[in-house]
Amino acid sequence: MRKVIFSVLFSILSVAAFAQGRQIEIRSSELVKGFQASGFARIIRPVFVHEGSTLASDSADFNQTANTFEAFGHVVITQPSGTVIYSDHLNYDGNTKLAVLTNKVRLIDGDATLSTDHLTYNMTTKIGTYVGGGKIVNGKNVLTSKNGYYFEASRDSYFRYDVVLTTPDALIKTDTLRYNSTSKIAYFYGPTNIYGKDDTLYTENGTYNTQSDQAHFGKNNLYTQGSKSLTGDSLFYDRKAGYGRALGNVFFVDTAEKAQLRGGIGVYKKADESILVTINPYVVIISESDSAKVDSIWMTADTLFSKVIFTRDLIPYKKEEMVPDDQLAAKEAPAALPQEVPADQGNVRAVIVPDKSADAADSVKAPGKIKEPEKLIPPPEKEKPVIKPDQKPPAKAKPDKGAKKIDSTSVKGKSDTLKTAALLLDSVSTDTAKTRIVIAYHRAKIFKSDLQARADSMFFSYSDSTVRCYVNPMIWAQGSQLSGDTVYLQMKNKKMDNMLLQHNSFIVNTEDADSTNFNQIKGKVITGYFKDNKLSSMYVDGNAESVYYVKEDSSYTGLNHLVSGRLKILLKDNKLQSITAIRAIDASITPMADLKEEERVLKGFIWKPRDRPKSKEEIIPQLAKAEKKPDVKGKTPVKTITKTPVKEEAKAKSMEKTKEPAKAAPKQPLRKQQN
Repeated sequence: MRKVIFSVLFSILSVAAFAQGRQIEIRSSELVKGFQASGFARIIRPVFVHEGSTLASDSADFNQTANTFEAFGHVVITQPSGTVIYSDHLNYDGNTKLAVLTNKVRLIDGDATLSTDHLTYNMTTKIGTYVGGGKIVNGKNVLTSKNGYYFEASRDSYFRYDVVLTTPDALIKTDTLRYNSTSKIAYFYGPTNIYGKDDTLYTENGTYNTQSDQAHFGKNNLYTQGSKSLTGDSLFYDRKAGYGRALGNVFFVDTAEKAQLRGGIGVYKKADESILVTINPYVVIISESDSAKVDSIWMTADTLFSKVIFTRDLIPYKKEEMVPDDQLAAKEAPAALPQEVPADQGNVRAVIVPDKSADAADSVKAPGKIKEPEKLIPPPEKEKPVIKPDQKPPAKAKPDKGAKKIDSTSVKGKSDTLKTAALLLDSVSTDTAKTRIVIAYHRAKIFKSDLQARADSMFFSYSDSTVRCYVNPMIWAQGSQLSGDTVYLQMKNKKMDNMLLQHNSFIVNTEDADSTNFNQIKGKVITGYFKDNKLSSMYVDGNAESVYYVKEDSSYTGLNHLVSGRLKILLKDNKLQSITAIRAIDASITPMADLKEEERVLKGFIWKPRDRPKSKEEIIPQLAKAEKKPDVKGKTPVKTITKTPVKEEAKAKSMEKTKEPAKAAPKQPLRKQQN
């Protein structure tokens, strides 16, 4: 009898539901209790069907009139697409197709599972929402947040507040995130931190592919690895490849080495911690004039490259000891020369010091060598041979197999500083200390308030704080222009300490801006020393020669010409103070009236005032743009950059046409004499 009654009731409810079209259909049940004329009934183990979806539970209170039901225990919703939702409790409205699920809710869509304690799911739009905390597990990726929105059609999930995405290689924390379960790509719309095993990415807008570990960022971007960081207007990073690229306002910092590189494009490689910067790149080398004032060195070039290398692979700059004046090797001074007779010549005091050694002929050395004689400082018994740039290793010597080599192509042949072989030939180096280097390629320039330089390429090592300048280097300091085949500038304790000009070294100095009379000094090696960041003294060794103009009562009276084993130069207040000739072998003074044009300059003379950097804004255009600020009326003032004075330009043009040996016409007497 019960089965008959149940069949009749079931048929009536089914017909009624079919007649209403959108009515919930009861496909099956185990028992119907308390059926009323109003359509309310308690159903045991019902299976409802509504527009293609099935809804089942342990029991349910069904309101046929309202077209709703409340289900209890083991609730299961199965979608035509295959999506399944589980919970302990369900309120379902057949009119709005809105399902409210609570307690141990799980939405399973393929390989993605959403878990929460309260989920509102729209059966029409197939959108699920939770606001009390939830989690999505997609393969090895796990996402948690306070609020979440799941779109079954696109498999996109939107998360808000306390969002955490955990992947096998990263931990992501953000405030707003979109995640696609198919592509496994995360999209960020607010402050986001991506923590790797030893690096961190930050952005406020971008994407992260959790499968390929590739990130694209577009707002307030920052990459950090230990003491290093990289920023840019846009940032791409491939974590698996350890490769990053930044575009626009690139800023690379290594706080451990206090290195700062900027430019338009930056490429970073994690393996060697290298950074390649182009488009108006520059590096800031911290220098201090005193404890309270920072006077940094600004270096720029077409391209800047910096990386970390083993200190053992770097040939350090080691300035050789100066030979005492009385041990210099030179010919006997002419008898006509006075003994230590000072000659005050206007602003310049010339001193001639003859040979005082007991046996000058026995102490003759090769010109240009500024090295202690071996008989005075014998080498240590266990001293190991060292490979020098211009020296081949001994026949029996074997390279150090334990030393890490550096690709010589990385410096494009500009520097002999990096070696592809170990420094020690007969021992395996165990030194693991590292240092950062910076290489500037093509049209390299330096600006400091009291020193400027230019060269085709430059090399800087943070281990010895030395700038090496290669290919036509030129330096301007203390009113003088200095040049040589290779130039070294070394700092100590964040202050300029010494300078070395090797081979074809030349100094040009003039006291008056509008004068064409140039004091000149040349030699094989010039060593300079700084005091309080200012060039205070210089020593010229190896075929030292000088010409300087004698000045009395503000007028030039003659030209002093010296040839010596060594010249000692003192500077003060930005001017040449004195020149001391050590071991002089020739000296003469020619009156201005008897002075010939070819005698006015030494062979190799060059004067390039227009190449001298006038300010850091001149060599780094973006600094000038950054300092342009609107005035009170909203107008943008144009920053003034100091230019070469008219007189200086005229003098430069005149000297380049008439005095520079390299550009002189073949028939010019001066060139014939110099050659």
